[in-house]
Amino acid sequence: MKYEIKETTATKKKVEIEVSAEDFAGYYAKALKEISADAEIPGFRKGKVPENMVEDRVTKEGVLSEAAEIAIRESWAEFLKESKEEAISQPQVEVIKIAKDNPLVFTAEFEILPQIELPKLDSVKVEKKEVDVSDKEVEDAIKWIQQSRAKYSEKMTEAEDGDLVEFTFFCLSIENDPEKQDRIVLGKGHYIEGLEDALKGMRREEEKDFETSDPRKKEVKIKIHVKVDSIKKMELPEVNDEWVKGLGAFDTVEELRKDIKEGVKKDKEVAELQKLREEAIKKLAEKVEIEIPQTLVKREQDFMLNNIKERCLSELKITFEEYLKQVKKTEEEITKELEKTAKDKVKGFLVLHQIIKDEKIEATEEEVTEKIEEMLNQYPNKEEIKKTMDEAQVRLYIEDELKREKAFKLLGC
Repeated sequence: MKYEIKETTATKKKVEIEVSAEDFAGYYAKALKEISADAEIPGFRKGKVPENMVEDRVTKEGVLSEAAEIAIRESWAEFLKESKEEAISQPQVEVIKIAKDNPLVFTAEFEILPQIELPKLDSVKVEKKEVDVSDKEVEDAIKWIQQSRAKYSEKMTEAEDGDLVEFTFFCLSIENDPEKQDRIVLGKGHYIEGLEDALKGMRREEEKDFETSDPRKKEVKIKIHVKVDSIKKMELPEVNDEWVKGLGAFDTVEELRKDIKEGVKKDKEVAELQKLREEAIKKLAEKVEIEIPQTLVKREQDFMLNNIKERCLSELKITFEEYLKQVKKTEEEITKELEKTAKDKVKGFLVLHQIIKDEKIEATEEEVTEKIEEMLNQYPNKEEIKKTMDEAQVRLYIEDELKREKAFKLLGC
């Protein structure tokens, strides 16, 4: 196989690839064999039809087309391996020359990661903040544990803060909006503005309409109909050493508080580090001009759109179609609104990728293996996971993670 890069822009390349006559003859034979295996001709069992008869029935053009498809697929993979080109899209292929017993010539146009001229990394300054954990945060965490182990009893009086209320609701402002069911503990906040105020004071089987803001257009008001299905009084267990022992990991309340404080602090440190890294990449990205490949932007938009669809079901308890009716927008309009955020995210990825290339950052086999073991040790069924996981894919993922970690360290975070 021979190849030559014909055209290059900041985000695209076009290569001409020539498959030798000898190699193409091999692909032709392979295509003929594959077609013969599926051919059905009267008088012959399937897969036993002579290849010359298949060639006559299918036509040489049909076999050539199949042979070209195989040759292009395998030659493209070979080209990427040899050239080390970072193709980020499927190639747009155009066959230039094709004939039996001759070389196959085709061009492939594909998108690439742009080369970026980065400023000096020490030109970006970020300041790490120390995190602290308040007593209230610890007590809130303990209260959450209490609530998760609370006992509930049916209540026929009015709903009040601390009660678990199960309810059915639908939007009166949307035609044929289906009924949905949910449950909340009053006083904890909820995704529908005004819902808790509406539920407080209501009794079982009571119904009410209340007004709230449209989730996407706060200035627009919509009406919600809500019906209380049940009210349950929540009885919290007393926080003492005996109760703590029942949790299975601690002997005293103080041990529990200490563990919670350390856990909350660790979570805050992780969040602060993530915030710091985003800030560092953003500052670096602001210093460079990049032509961003549309393929990556579209990929990120699709990812963000799927997240919205999943949140509609898991958090809002509505379908994406119902959500579109509420916000009075089409899927195309939502996708368009995501474009700027998607571009910013892709630009950050490209900057980080360029740091890794410029600094020749690598992850050793030992580092990857150690990280995988560290990850597996978090699971009690470690050996079972080992048997089912795709080790090659996991190694690639961990290798990328380690490279990114090292890149961020060069940025001071």
